[in-house]
Amino acid sequence: MDERLPQYLHGPVQILWFGSDEFVLVMSTIFVAAIVGGLVGWVLICALLLFIPWKRSKPRGFLPHLAWRWGLVRFRHYPGPTQTRFFE
Repeated sequence: MDERLPQYLHGPVQILWFGSDEFVLVMSTIFVAAIVGGLVGWVLICALLLFIPWKRSKPRGFLPHLAWRWGLVRFRHYPGPTQTRFFE
């Protein structure tokens, strides 16, 4: 049984020419745009086309940290986004 290793182990997982988080975002946006349709669907597609270049200009791991800052995700053993002082 052959198993292939990626060339660079520290590189992000890539599906087509999207990163894994971008791929999930693209597929979910296209799915919702197809269901909603009309002008709202086209607005979602245009927002996606503007969001991806903006996201690529940010460092890797930007989206999970943005979700943490908005309070949508908690990191284990890490203070909350509203905490200003932290003592170990």
